[in-house]
Amino acid sequence: MQLPNPPRPDQFHAVKSVLGSERFARYSPSVAAGDEKLFECYMWNLALCETFYFPLQIAEIATRNAIHKALLFRLGQRWFEDRVFVGLLGAMFRDELASCLASEFDQHGAAMTAHHICSALNFGFWEHLTTKRFERLLWSRGVRHNFPNAPASPRTRDELHNLIESVRRWRNRIAHHKAIFDKTPSRKLQDTLRLIHWVSGDTADWVTSASAVQAVINARPAP
Repeated sequence: MQLPNPPRPDQFHAVKSVLGSERFARYSPSVAAGDEKLFECYMWNLALCETFYFPLQIAEIATRNAIHKALLFRLGQRWFEDRVFVGLLGAMFRDELASCLASEFDQHGAAMTAHHICSALNFGFWEHLTTKRFERLLWSRGVRHNFPNAPASPRTRDELHNLIESVRRWRNRIAHHKAIFDKTPSRKLQDTLRLIHWVSGDTADWVTSASAVQAVINARPAP
């Protein structure tokens, strides 16, 4: 793995000032002293974040589509207008749905479909639909069948919720440009692949073979 060249010695002070000395200090315990080593570790972490984009995107889309299929099966194409469903939503997610509907209608008008809504709602919304409050409405009547490779146990819904939360929090950490190199990235990769596998084993196998995450993890710069 070829990382970008570090700034020249006469540039490093400016780069460090722009990015924040505290950001670089985050890497100090993991590398030898010296600006070049700090920058090398920083850029390696950045490369690691970039490679996670692919499996995380597939995991999020696979998850929301699986849950959306259950909504369509249980409540029909206008599931987002169903009073029972909307009433079960937590206040924050009810507001998110209302905002999403208004935004998507502004863009698409009468051509707006359930699939527009599905793609516009955030990952946290879909995670919310795996909480206990939706057990009777969705889980036993659709969602479970759209995660065919999930373990068959009384706690499957809880396990799915926890797995989605783990993957979502990891995605958010990366999206907020935080360090991930020392936050068990290999285990988080396995969580991501496991979530995909619960929806589709073939898709998980493809992502596993195509992802560069583990290769980047293995290419950690020498301290």
